[in-house]
Formats: sequence, structure tokens, C-alpha cells
Amino acid sequence: MTTDTGPIDLPWPARPARSAQPTRRGVLAGAAGTVALLAVPGLPAVAVPVGRDRARYLDEDQLATLAGVVDRVVPADDGAPGALAARAHESIDALLGAFRTDPPRIYAGGPFSDRGGARRNDFERFLPLDAYERKAWRRRVRRLQKVYTRGLDALASTVPGFADLPGPLRDLALQTAQDPDVTAMMGVAVTHAFEGTWGAPEYGGNRDGVGWEGIGFDGDRQPRGYTDEEVTDPEIEMLPLLDVTRALATYGPAMALATSEASMGPLAEAGGDIRVLSRRLRGLLTDVEDLL
Repeated sequence: MTTDTGPIDLPWPARPARSAQPTRRGVLAGAAGTVALLAVPGLPAVAVPVGRDRARYLDEDQLATLAGVVDRVVPADDGAPGALAARAHESIDALLGAFRTDPPRIYAGGPFSDRGGARRNDFERFLPLDAYERKAWRRRVRRLQKVYTRGLDALASTVPGFADLPGPLRDLALQTAQDPDVTAMMGVAVTHAFEGTWGAPEYGGNRDGVGWEGIGFDGDRQPRGYTDEEVTDPEIEMLPLLDVTRALATYGPAMALATSEASMGPLAEAGGDIRVLSRRLRGLLTDVEDLL
């Protein structure tokens, strides 16, 4: 397998026009978090482009099916690109192949990228894992490999030509899927699609910062930080309200905590599966209602 060795060239994203209207994108963007990671084999771990449609772990057919999935989790709307343009499917693929490089593509370095005035991009260099981390992450990645390959193959088998279907038909296929391998895959793919759309570009998604641009986020600003005027007289915009979107209807109260660090512990306990988190939160909310 050949590997590109050039670093990602990321321009500072221009600030898009602000909108006071809540959007589905604004709701989903709050779920962005840590994303899949990249490095160069045989060299100090440096982020590289994820292949321009070149699979790193999945085969080409599986990657195309995954692209069709993430496109429906975060579709392009409101004039902004979605998960497909952000290459979220490639960031997931990179996570599945994390241990094909040394150090494994798990933890990006720091403290700064070069988007906020630093002379070099520390995010491009990934950190070695200790023995415990390596064992734990290897187990997790192997589990994800099985979940994705089985789910993508099952989806392609039960819905022939899925990747080429119009968006509404792909929505219907995913919403009515009964195959346990497909539903298991969707349990992790939703969170990963969020991460691949709005995470730092060095991690393989959010290509050229298009995810940030779509939600009006300037990106990381350290060490330069903010001007006095930006601190004392910031631009004010309406925070997106949690409207009842398709994602909320499907995953219930788990989405309500998507913007809060309070959700990270329960999500980890749920093994990263948003379906399990939703069921646990529904039970918790039922207990609270009984007490009121």
C-alpha cells in the first residue's frame, strides 16, 4: 500500500455568515469530538491526507457504502457541506487501520496546530502508546473492524446498490434495517460521522475545515488567541435549539446530552454505541419522572 507523505495544507477557514435561525446542522454539530487519527509509516507520526478516495482498511466497495451512510447522518443542507464533503468516511477508515502505522494513529500531539499562529503544527505528530493503552486500543479497534465490515457487507447485501441510491431511499433503508449487523454498525457510525465532520482536520475528516466553516466555527485559535475586542464585544448569535430532528427521533435523549461533557462517561460505558446510551438515558429519565 502506498502512502502520501505530504502534510495537509489547511487554509484558515473564512468566517461564514451567521444565522439566528436554529438548524439541524447546529444541533448535530454539538456532538463533534475526538476523531480518527493518521500518521506516516516508518517516520515520526505525521498527519497525511486520507487517500483521496483511497481505502486504508476497508476495500473500495465497503468505503463507498460507508460514504453513503455518513452522508445521511450529516447530509449537506442549509448551504453547508455535510459528512461526505468532510470525508468523514475516510476518518473512520483511518481509525480502523490505526495499527498499520507506528506509532498507532490514536492520540495526536500538542499543544498547538499552526492555524492559530504557531510556527509548526504539533497536531500532525502522534504519540506512542504505553503497553496498557496499546492493548486496550488494539482490542477496541479490532472490535470496530468487525462491526464495520460485517455491517457494511450486510447493508450492501440486503440493499444492492445502496451507495448509488438517492438520499431519501438510503434514509429509508437505514431507518428500516432489521439486520443486526447493520443496526450494530449504525450504533457507532452516527458518533463517528459527527467526529469525522467536525473534528480537527489532522484526524482525517473535516477536510480543509469544511465542517467548521459550515457551523461558523473559526477553528483552534491558540497560541494567538483572541483580540481584546473579540473578548469584550463578541459577535452574538442564537444558540441552536434542540429541535426534533430525524437524529433526535431515532436516538432519543442521547442527543440531548450531545453537547455536554456529562455524556462522555455514559457513552464510554456504552462502548461508544449511541443506541445503548439512548436506552440507558431513557431509563434514567423514567426514574427521574417517577420521583417528580
